[in-house]
Amino acid sequence: MKKSLIIFTFLLTFSYVSAQENRSADKRSSRAVALILSEMELSDNQAQFLKKTLYTKYAENSLKIKGKGLSQEEKKAVYKNAFITTRKILREQFSEEDVKSIIKLERQSNKK
Repeated sequence: MKKSLIIFTFLLTFSYVSAQENRSADKRSSRAVALILSEMELSDNQAQFLKKTLYTKYAENSLKIKGKGLSQEEKKAVYKNAFITTRKILREQFSEEDVKSIIKLERQSNKK
């Protein structure tokens, strides 16, 4: 019984922390997409694709970095890989010029 209670508490805590990370990724992706939509004309499907892509990027980066005790160089490597992967994914739906604009606007939204 005691073990069950400990396991339940651990799982509850883990799910709460995971939900917090997801909210952060959702807020960041929503803020970036809102700025991008204010500057570019995208269809609803493109906007949803962009939001999903950015959300995945932010959530996965968070999972790879938080609590791992990574050095700055290791963090840079994670961010660089995420950038490369995201850029490849965006090229499936957008032109190269649009991808450059999206990346520029995304960076602007992260600075705010």
